[in-house]
Amino acid sequence: MFTYSMTIQLHHADAYGILFFANQFLFCHDVFQAWMSSEGMALAKNRQSARFVAVVVHAESDYLATVELGDQIEIRLQNVAVGTTSFTNGFTFVNQHGTTVGRARTVMVAIDPATSKKVPVPDMLREALESLR
Repeated sequence: MFTYSMTIQLHHADAYGILFFANQFLFCHDVFQAWMSSEGMALAKNRQSARFVAVVVHAESDYLATVELGDQIEIRLQNVAVGTTSFTNGFTFVNQHGTTVGRARTVMVAIDPATSKKVPVPDMLREALESLR
């Protein structure tokens, strides 16, 4: 498991001071990017210099409790499955009181940066993902 901590800022919230729902997916990207960097696989600055690209093909989320401006959130990333060309990650959002406030799941497919055709999940990424179980 990989954990990432953050504070809910004004720009994350709606006019009522409650987390804007779409930002939960933004946070999933932040966590995934931080994890990739921690594994020595920082995302390339552009597609032309990327060894591979992983794109989201399915995303789902559940909102279990209100998240408000100033809340401290810990996001826990776990790998759920790795297939031939795709992988599924799960995210659990826990507030400063230890309450699970949300969950999300993303399915990503590895593609060739030049052709956009599916490719096998690179071995280096596969091994790192499997260590997240």
